[in-house]
Amino acid sequence: MPSDTNGLYIDSEIGSLRKILIHSPDGGIGKIIPSTFADNLYDDIVHLKNMQKEYNHYVKLLLYFLDPDKIAYINEYQKNSAINKRGNCFIPGKKEYFNSDKVLEAQNLLEEIVKDEKVRLRLVSAICSYEESSFAIQQKLEAIEDPAYLARVIITGILPSKEDRDEEYIFPPIPNFIFTRDIGIMIKDHILLSRMATTARKRESLITKFLALYYFFKDQPNKIIEIIEDCDFFLYEELERKQQFVSIEGGDIMMIHPKHLLIGCSERTSPNAVNEMVHTIFSKELGIEKISVVKIPMKRAQMHIDTIFTQVKRNVWVMYGRYSENILKAESSIKMSYLNKVMHSSFHNEIDETEILQFYKNETENYQRNKDYLVKGKLPGLESLLRQISEVDFGCAPDDVTIIYSGNNVFPHDDREQWTDSCNVVALKEGVVIGYDRNDRTSAAFKNVGFAVMTTTEAFEKFEKGLSPQSLENTLILLPSAELSRARGGSHCMSMPLLRDRIG
Repeated sequence: MPSDTNGLYIDSEIGSLRKILIHSPDGGIGKIIPSTFADNLYDDIVHLKNMQKEYNHYVKLLLYFLDPDKIAYINEYQKNSAINKRGNCFIPGKKEYFNSDKVLEAQNLLEEIVKDEKVRLRLVSAICSYEESSFAIQQKLEAIEDPAYLARVIITGILPSKEDRDEEYIFPPIPNFIFTRDIGIMIKDHILLSRMATTARKRESLITKFLALYYFFKDQPNKIIEIIEDCDFFLYEELERKQQFVSIEGGDIMMIHPKHLLIGCSERTSPNAVNEMVHTIFSKELGIEKISVVKIPMKRAQMHIDTIFTQVKRNVWVMYGRYSENILKAESSIKMSYLNKVMHSSFHNEIDETEILQFYKNETENYQRNKDYLVKGKLPGLESLLRQISEVDFGCAPDDVTIIYSGNNVFPHDDREQWTDSCNVVALKEGVVIGYDRNDRTSAAFKNVGFAVMTTTEAFEKFEKGLSPQSLENTLILLPSAELSRARGGSHCMSMPLLRDRIG
């Protein structure tokens, strides 16, 4: 069985969180203009300073749960900052940075790996090649000796001004890098690297690959899973290339149970990628016996499966009710080699349908690529899948399974709050999740089933008075979200869990 000897292991969405990768909103977000909204996957102008203030609540909450020893350090700097304008300890690269080994910041890790000259030159060369930069720009970057400075430039695309001159823009911003869920996903003790669907996020994939190779798995490169197109991909005609295109984003993958993986086929994760992931995961000795593939419509509002549902407890889920019992078709017998065709057959329709295919790995014989692994039978909808996971995988009684709906399942609040990530929560421990404060109806739905609901400010006050964060049960903690929600991602999107307690 896989081990967590390197401190990286995920076998559920709800085991107590011990280590996480995040990225704070950076200066690149402040450079987006209305004419580039579509290119940058944004829908509005974000006020960067206010967004950073909201995100600071997120970081502080994570530290209370994962690394509480850093809280006194942070409180001291915040107090001094109010008095003498000292730096913000939430910003990586500053001497005030809290530098946790449990709440990891992508920019800080990038700073660490570029201290190695060989890695620095390889990364600069790779990024400049992808961005089609001039040799002069490459030379400028190679000449930067301060690793923190170089890491910031690589992420923001901005060379800060010197001697009162204007800033120099050398790369486009990567404003979606705050959504670290999408850049990769831990599957047991392996990492599956994402392959971003849009140009706006390609540099994120490149940075993540270097972090995997030279930080997380520098001594175990065999733990890195990459899914790419076949080597003869470029020989096909345009339509055939579209069908064989591979794009993978972490918001479409959930290590939901030690034996069960969920994969979304969506606007951002392509059918061919799903096909290859199923084959690849089953070919490895990871203890995964079942893979459920959830196809959702290609819509901006529901770009990944984690925008439609996330898990709160073994027997509790939050989901968008519009997809609870949509038509679902799983044929009783279909071969793995046809999965790509099946996904494409209705992938481009405009109907709000969800399709689910389930595959079992046959443990009695070696895995064969074209063997039939489809579960026989049909499910009436997405809600049935979630109930099946609770009942079959986790052994919950049917009457004990609870579904909490976006907007309390009342139109138009369900649509409005799904748009602002009411279904996109992340578990700090089983039953304690982070949501957004603007989703009032969804918060009320949590209360209706017995959950306590509190803001981060209220939670911090309780913690300062001696309440242990780990003592909380059945609680929804709300982040301030006026600006964070404009970026189109919730707490689940803003997290890449690296280590959780095993759920047993």
